[in-house]
Amino acid sequence: MNQPPTVPPDFSGPASAIRGKRLIAVFLAVVFLCACGGTAAVWFLYRMYQTLPTLDQLENIEPPLSSKVMGKDGSLIHEFSIEKRSWVALNSIPQDLVNAVIAIEDRKFYSHWGVDLKRIIGAVLVNLGRRHYAQGASTLTQQLARNVYLSSKTSMVRKVREAMTAVQIEQYYTKNEILELYLNQVYLGAGVYGVEAASQCYFSKHVAQLTRNECAVLAGLIQLPERYRPDKKGNLKNTAARRSRVLAAMVSMHFLDRAAASEIDKEDVPSKPQTDVSKRAPYFVEMVRQYCEQKYGDDMLYNGGLTIYTTLDPGAQDSTDKATVGHLAGLQAKMNSYYLDRTRIFRKLKIPREFFAAHFDSLYAAHRAECEAFPDSLRLRIVQTAVAAVDVHTGAILTLVGGKNFLESKFNRAVQSVRQPGSAFKPILYAAAMDHGFTPASVVLDQPITLETPQGEWRPENFEGKFEGPVTVRHALEHSLNLAAIQVFMQVGGDTVVSYARRMGLRQHMDPVPSLAIGSCEVVPMELLSAYAIFPNKGMRAEPYFVERIVDKNGNILEEHETVSKPVLSPQTSFMMCDLLQSVVRRGTGAAIPGLGFARPSGGKTGTSNDYSDAWFVGFTPQVACCVWVGMDERRSLGYGVTGAFGAIPLYVKAMIALHRKLPVENFEKPDSIVSEKVCSVSHKIATPYCPQPYDEYFIEGKTPDQCDMHGPGKVKSSNITNMFGPKEKTEDKTTGKKRLMF
Repeated sequence: MNQPPTVPPDFSGPASAIRGKRLIAVFLAVVFLCACGGTAAVWFLYRMYQTLPTLDQLENIEPPLSSKVMGKDGSLIHEFSIEKRSWVALNSIPQDLVNAVIAIEDRKFYSHWGVDLKRIIGAVLVNLGRRHYAQGASTLTQQLARNVYLSSKTSMVRKVREAMTAVQIEQYYTKNEILELYLNQVYLGAGVYGVEAASQCYFSKHVAQLTRNECAVLAGLIQLPERYRPDKKGNLKNTAARRSRVLAAMVSMHFLDRAAASEIDKEDVPSKPQTDVSKRAPYFVEMVRQYCEQKYGDDMLYNGGLTIYTTLDPGAQDSTDKATVGHLAGLQAKMNSYYLDRTRIFRKLKIPREFFAAHFDSLYAAHRAECEAFPDSLRLRIVQTAVAAVDVHTGAILTLVGGKNFLESKFNRAVQSVRQPGSAFKPILYAAAMDHGFTPASVVLDQPITLETPQGEWRPENFEGKFEGPVTVRHALEHSLNLAAIQVFMQVGGDTVVSYARRMGLRQHMDPVPSLAIGSCEVVPMELLSAYAIFPNKGMRAEPYFVERIVDKNGNILEEHETVSKPVLSPQTSFMMCDLLQSVVRRGTGAAIPGLGFARPSGGKTGTSNDYSDAWFVGFTPQVACCVWVGMDERRSLGYGVTGAFGAIPLYVKAMIALHRKLPVENFEKPDSIVSEKVCSVSHKIATPYCPQPYDEYFIEGKTPDQCDMHGPGKVKSSNITNMFGPKEKTEDKTTGKKRLMF
């Protein structure tokens, strides 16, 4: 059967024309869409470009740097920071650490232009194959861009900006400059940034001192810092495995041979965490913070990389802090006992008193509401302290304790509180007396007196309630005789004593009344300490200070302290006071000091205010002066018998032993114009060969007393010793019929 011939399709017909138009439309649509996509991409990239760092930002990458507070021995005391970071130059970073970072993080660092396209494609394929994020592709430059300019939030937009910024950075910096920026910027766990801060944190050494083992561990931290931190025992297995990968990468890059890598891999994961200094000398550090913040501002202090060299003796501070905790615990136990006996809270809670006393803190906390319901709450009887020590020649503050617990109370009692000094004021009185006719051998009368005051009659007493009659100035100061001090005060004059106190640095209000002789005024502990430091410094007063110098991140000195001392007392008077106050330590109210372990040549004075509310000891050697105050913020009794000797001297001794651990033993230097004479033990005048038991006494040249006229051929048959005390009027008290002295 014959088939009809095949007719070729007619493309010129209406159907063909329609299909052609459709193809053209599709093509044009694709072209249009590509054009739109391209335009959108260009617009997107242009918008991204506009958000990239400016030229000025690129040229001035300045990561925030910690400001360090250093002690006088060069050790770190504290860091002020938002990001804990210390800058270090690339040439101070071990090549092993540089090699380890490049091997594990970016092997083509020196050949790429900021982005490694081949690595990106490889990472995409790996992640797709594993169906989760398993491999990153960021170069070191991209990581730097992210750390400096971008957030860590993962997104496509951020990735694009990161890549574009990396290309920009490569245009403005050399590879070594980028590497230095990166190694100082990267986060390495534990709140530290950069390899220097991390080296200090994990290994307690500068980065330049790292071993290969430590370099491998540090480089391994970059990927997951908290997971690989070597200072956490739970991380050791992960850290060791990560170190192995770093070492393998170094071998493949020919930075390390297999034998060396194998030896390192057999070693323990190194870890020697830095001692936490954040709680060290908190009151002192707070003074530094306030000073620097006020002078340089918050941003400079927390981000500017300042190095603040201070006067603090860290070893002595640590010893004093430790001694303070133990000493205050003992005194607080006394207050706790007083509280229990006064409130009888143990009966209300049906807890045996002895058991309550033995477990006081935990039981008090468990029953706080009931315990604090009493008017005389224990909160009012928390024993506090102030301890400060200075270099007597410069005024440099060597140790400072401002209270029992900085976290509970930031009030710095060493420099902010005002308290009654009690007998600790007496050396200022006797310094004035030495310049106004008195000598250590001058005789004053220790006897009961009644003084008329605007508030009525005042009958002062000695601490022990006894009266010794005629005594020398030396004996009166040794044994802190109140009535003798008042006699001296009234002969020297109140205005004169106040003027001496002002010259010696006491700034609080003082009334020139007789009670000032026994410390009825108020003083700041640091001011009183500074006044005492004048005696061993030959009459020169140096203002206390705590910052030696401040250096910026570039090594420029912003400020440097210059000691300026001014004369307050003569060298002769100062030496006489040193010698008098040595007697207090040898055989007076401070006689416990040598027996407690501090036997160096030293002087000082106790002080106890009314009702035992303040206990003081202020003392010195030829090198260091130290002040200890113990009391409560509200003036309440520490309890019967808690005098300066009991409440302050034990802590003073601990502090002074620590402060002198590296100092040579020195004696007080005697001026040439000070002479030593034999003195009669009865008349206290220059002894003759006939005087019984003469003793040696110091005098300022030209101010020696007359020769004794009570012994030998020319002796006076009778002597009325009361004529030695100046004019006075005897009147009769009509109410009692007794005589009293009116001054």
